Amino acid sequence: MTYQIESEPTPQRRSAVQSIWDVGVIVSLVILAISTQSGNFNPANISSALRPINVNQVVNHSQNLRGRTVTIRSKAVQQMGTSSFTLKDSFFSPQEPILVVNASGVPFNLPSDRNIEIQITGKVRDFAIADLERDYKLDLQAEQYSGYVNKPVIVAQNIMLAPQPNQVVQNPARYYGKTVAVTGEVNNITSPILMTIHKRQVFRDRNLPVLLTSSPKVAINKGQTVAVVGEIRPFVTSEIEQTYNLNWNPDVSRQLEAKYRNQPVLVAETVHP
Repeated sequence: MTYQIESEPTPQRRSAVQSIWDVGVIVSLVILAISTQSGNFNPANISSALRPINVNQVVNHSQNLRGRTVTIRSKAVQQMGTSSFTLKDSFFSPQEPILVVNASGVPFNLPSDRNIEIQITGKVRDFAIADLERDYKLDLQAEQYSGYVNKPVIVAQNIMLAPQPNQVVQNPARYYGKTVAVTGEVNNITSPILMTIHKRQVFRDRNLPVLLTSSPKVAINKGQTVAVVGEIRPFVTSEIEQTYNLNWNPDVSRQLEAKYRNQPVLVAETVHP
């Protein structure tokens, strides 16, 4: 059997192929942009807490999401009674806010700074007061919710603050002792147990140390964007070692203490790209 080896493409042929490729890429990007702007997304992809969706997607696709558990990250708009509040993706957006009912059993206070986002995991339902009170043993004041009856609501089983790294570093006392969800870019990996994350900004770009109490399930690399859930606490080496049953080498402990003493640290429970 004879095999024929193709000759190397001529410059003209390469140019034509490249042009076709470029056009295809541009068309694909345009289609993707239009789909994103129109809110077109696949509801099958929203089940993971690692991929939070936004308020607009829940409002626009509530029929497909009813009965589904979603994770949403957005900004609080208004407190509604003692156990409910509303969320909106942008304060200046004309979109309708969505109601969140706290059924986690843990009281949650909205941050005074409305620029701090909140992450909620819960089930999408129709807002029917009697059903929610019965199913979740809640006491809702009907007169406060007249504008939300039969509209989509998220019944939250988990609520936490979702600040940016620089927001934690600038005002750590606000977050000490709290479990938060922070997303940022890995800036430095100091050791297998310690890295820093940040969010690129023109001003006030600050690094937040992240302490890994267990190895991530996948490799984490510098420059990668990661989602970290964990507790914010002052970096006091002796307290961290005792609380999390860590046995650091004395030299490692001294180095960490010297570099990060009394700075905020995010002690990670989970880290995901």
